[in-house]
Amino acid sequence: LGVIVSILTLLIPLAGIIAAVILIVLIFRGSRIPVEDVQGRKRVNRWFWILGVFVAAVFVFLTFA
Repeated sequence: LGVIVSILTLLIPLAGIIAAVILIVLIFRGSRIPVEDVQGRKRVNRWFWILGVFVAAVFVFLTFA
């Protein structure tokens, strides 16, 4: 169990950093999607929220860990 916790302690911050980078890319790409492309906007919006919640969860975990 201790090995799993130590691996998680290494991987979760790394995953948070990767997710934050993807989030920044999504913000820039989302701002360039034309207004007419409603489906594209919805798709980017969904991923934006999923990654946003994940990044927030990672930072909350790091704060209390």
